[in-house]
Formats: sequence, structure tokens, C-alpha cells
Amino acid sequence: MAINIEATIWYLVLLDCVGSNVVAWFFTDWYHDKFEVLHKYFPLTKSWAFMYLILVLWVGWLLYRLEILPW
Repeated sequence: MAINIEATIWYLVLLDCVGSNVVAWFFTDWYHDKFEVLHKYFPLTKSWAFMYLILVLWVGWLLYRLEILPW
């Protein structure tokens, strides 16, 4: 099974999701210091990052069930 555009997009979103969870769980102070204006409009909290992870994994499970993701 070849990697298609849906799988590529999902892997990129998964990479973004893992990165946001790492920052939310371990580097929250760095995020607030580095992005002073941005964190006022886009607060990075553990609950939102975890929900993002759950949704991305759910979409990945659906793509796997449809035999789109080449695990």
C-alpha cells in the first residue's frame, strides 16, 4: 500500500499534535515567555492538548480502518 495524501497530512498533524503535547506538559513557561502575545489568544493548556491528541488518534484509527494509513 502506497502512502497517499491523506496519510501524509495525518502524519504531519500527528507530528504537530505530539509537539503541542510536549510543550503543554513540559515547557509551558517557555511557551509563555517566548510567545508573549500569542499565548493570550491561543492559550496552551494540558486539557486542550490532550483533547487534540485524542481527536488525532481517533482520526488515525478511522483512516487505519479504511486501510488508508500504511502502518
